Amino acid sequence: MNPMVCPLTPDRRDEALDVTARAFHDTPRHYFERHQSADPAWDVAQSLVAVDSGAIVGHLWIADRAMRYGEARVRFGGIADVAVDPAHRGQGHAGRLLDAAVERMQADGQPLSLLSTGAPAVYAGRGWHPVPTARLQARFPDGDIEWAGGYVVRPFQAADLPAVMGIYSDIAADRVGPLHRSEAYWLALMDWLPGLSRGADVHFDVLVQVRSVVAYAITEVSDDALTILDGGIQSENLAIPLLNVWRDRAAARGVTRLAGELHPASELFDLLRKRASATLEPSRHCMARLNSLRGALESVVPELIRRRRRMAPLPGPAFVLNVDGEAARIETPMVNVVIGEPVGNEPVVELTSGQFLDLYFGMPGGYQALDALDIPPHVDVYLRRLFPNSPFMYWPADRF
Repeated sequence: MNPMVCPLTPDRRDEALDVTARAFHDTPRHYFERHQSADPAWDVAQSLVAVDSGAIVGHLWIADRAMRYGEARVRFGGIADVAVDPAHRGQGHAGRLLDAAVERMQADGQPLSLLSTGAPAVYAGRGWHPVPTARLQARFPDGDIEWAGGYVVRPFQAADLPAVMGIYSDIAADRVGPLHRSEAYWLALMDWLPGLSRGADVHFDVLVQVRSVVAYAITEVSDDALTILDGGIQSENLAIPLLNVWRDRAAARGVTRLAGELHPASELFDLLRKRASATLEPSRHCMARLNSLRGALESVVPELIRRRRRMAPLPGPAFVLNVDGEAARIETPMVNVVIGEPVGNEPVVELTSGQFLDLYFGMPGGYQALDALDIPPHVDVYLRRLFPNSPFMYWPADRF
């Protein structure tokens, strides 16, 4: 029988989980089962399997998620649990799974795809591009960490959720990349995160002042480091009490190192830079794929309109973006943005999908691509107004 890819069915899920566990021998099997089943949007049919001679030899899950894009939300496919049985590697199963995943996402109206990987070359050949992020490296300070007091750090409780969600929304308001988290998703995080790393302890803490939750953090403590998975901290004085608690937990396991991924302009990084000699190192493990140019643009129209109202409410040009052969017309009438089909007489801006994604996510590479093109000045100005540089932000708590 020729190898084939098909949707997973409930009666064969255990077989697919066994294959995934064999492929990721450092991660417990129950983590994959819990992570998938606890996701509020999960359905067994989101998983694709590679079948050879009747046996499942590979697996891929397309998590149905939405990304915050300022005031807009962009639905995307999160590629997760990509696994090929060690005994069947090198036979093209991973490529067939990825090709089928792209077809599925395009058919299901997911204009983007995101994934995290330690093997970017596998995905680059199927159209995924690196999205540069920043990885934190720091050491806990040896001396006292002084703070004004008046705060209590305690474990998260379900009643804290409205306040925590409000803090998250405030931090993510102008950012591109944070996951759109429903109430059910927030509560499910603590179901699957503890199973991700063997021997690690996951803590969801809130910082309380006069019975009001004013900050929160999710961390993971292993024998190697304390890793920040999510940091809802908006000022330095809120970070210091949490830093004290983190240091005590780390010390109990003989750990002095802090790790994680942070936005370079975050208050938390600013504190760690001053108090814990923190640095941010470039990381390219996060990758994105453009599945539909038109879909990606239409999804973010509410945010593009907001940006226009801030910077240029007067009527602007109409122009065409052509990205690897797919074209979409962008019209900028008074305080509005309209995405449509090209009509044949507008200026055309040609980009590769990687260049477009850099522009879309607010990466410097997007402007570098524009700098190299001969674009009418008025079009160039509007492209930069619609897509300002604003570093991509993504919390490790949302990894899939």
